[in-house]
Amino acid sequence: MDERLHALSDLGVRYPIMQAGMPGAGNVRLAAAVARAGGIGTLGLQDLSTWEQSLSLLRQQAVGHPFNANLLLPYTRKGHVEAVLRQHCPIVTLFWGAAKPYLRQLQPAGCFVFQQVGSLSEAERALEAGVNGLIVQGCEAGGHVRGEEPLVDLLPAVRDLAGEVPCFAAGGLYGAGEVAKALALGADGVSTGSRFLMTRESGAHPAYQQRLVDATETIRTTLFGLGWATPHRVVPNAATERWCDARGDVPGWLDAINRAFGFTRRLLPFKAEPAMSQRAHRPLFTNAVMDDSLPASLTDSCALYAGEAVAALESVLTVDEVMAELKAAFQAPAC
Repeated sequence: MDERLHALSDLGVRYPIMQAGMPGAGNVRLAAAVARAGGIGTLGLQDLSTWEQSLSLLRQQAVGHPFNANLLLPYTRKGHVEAVLRQHCPIVTLFWGAAKPYLRQLQPAGCFVFQQVGSLSEAERALEAGVNGLIVQGCEAGGHVRGEEPLVDLLPAVRDLAGEVPCFAAGGLYGAGEVAKALALGADGVSTGSRFLMTRESGAHPAYQQRLVDATETIRTTLFGLGWATPHRVVPNAATERWCDARGDVPGWLDAINRAFGFTRRLLPFKAEPAMSQRAHRPLFTNAVMDDSLPASLTDSCALYAGEAVAALESVLTVDEVMAELKAAFQAPAC
């Protein structure tokens, strides 16, 4: 067993396979199933009105297995952190922001804290802050993309920098072959969103999942950025065809509107409901995930997040089937 994984092993993690935090799709059912299968199941950030109740339910359904709370920092409020502490979450993942203010609260409570990073400089800042682990995101990843270069280039550089801090790889890791390549590049474990999004336990809408099955390409854009105009990778739909050019760029005035509404991140609930009014011909799109609470008709006006290698996602599997394939890349369990 890799010495760098001892702390996670002590928490009860059997395989260093993380289901990425995905608001909407990364629900209690999915996170609990991954945890029970020996991986790291992650509850995607939710509105404060449901967050603590979901964490409590996840703890019950994980039945003694460790689980992960995802704090998407642009949307994280004081109450989110307080709930994580009250529910004694053993693992926490930070994304898109400075780690230090959160480490001061989480680590004294015994939380193992990952930060997802997309560049060598960001990894350096996270390590200086004192994170317990890094998730190294390549630019081919789906969802919101912090990665600035391909995983094959970024991962070895971060691994050399990280020393004894474990590094998980993220970006296009859908099967045992890709996982094995990441391990050969120096990864201690892997994190994947799209592969777990495409499971029966996921909260993703079946129509969304079918679009990914049918897809052969993705684009990187800021279209679905009302309130948070940052790059994200999606499968093309009617909205992207209407508002994005061949490179995924949107009109400057639309990007300006999205940025101007940045204040709404701390005011509006983190829920899918605001997406109900979205239409492909109207140039205002939130970053809401197409979850199973929304009508199938919204697949043409919601963000269909997916990694660059989406063509490899040919079917919807169970969590146990996904875990069986991914863990085959590891010669032995993490403990």
